Amino acid sequence: MRPSTGAVAQKLAELYEKPFGGKPSGRYRISPKMLRKLADRNKLPERYIEEVAEELFELGFVLLNMESYYAIASVRTFASYRRLGEASLEDVEEGKSKTLQ
Repeated sequence: MRPSTGAVAQKLAELYEKPFGGKPSGRYRISPKMLRKLADRNKLPERYIEEVAEELFELGFVLLNMESYYAIASVRTFASYRRLGEASLEDVEEGKSKTLQ
């Protein structure tokens, strides 16, 4: 029997904590071929990928479709990113070339 999208997401989350690729843990990429193998599927429809991504998000991870591979990262990775303020957006819309705020 094929694993559920939740089970696939759980495996992807567990891989985040495993050492491989010369790193003790952390973000990684997985090819569509390897994801198909993990999911025990011949094809990965977009709706299936979306469901896996939703399940992963519930576990604290994001799944990014990079076209030729998928990237898995912790939601915490994005927490420290700078935020775009309204004034900066207005500057871009008006074509101003000063440093954005």
